[in-house]
Amino acid sequence: RAGETLFAAGSPDVVDPQDPHGAWEGRRGGLLSVFAAADGGKQLAEYPLKSPPVWDGMAAAQGNLYVALDDGTIVCLQESQD
Repeated sequence: RAGETLFAAGSPDVVDPQDPHGAWEGRRGGLLSVFAAADGGKQLAEYPLKSPPVWDGMAAAQGNLYVALDDGTIVCLQESQD
């Protein structure tokens, strides 16, 4: 949770018959979902990630969200200035 926003990241909940373990083993990338904390979890957005996130690999600081991915990269998302 960061402010009034909840972030969740992981492997997609998809089973491909040609590659049934692909999502779990990281071949389907990852997903970052954004939810409103105030109303019990209304989904606000969803972003694809090129690799699944590492366990406990998110941090929020100064309006940014940092996500460490299994392939060794770090994604930084900035707070919208709307």
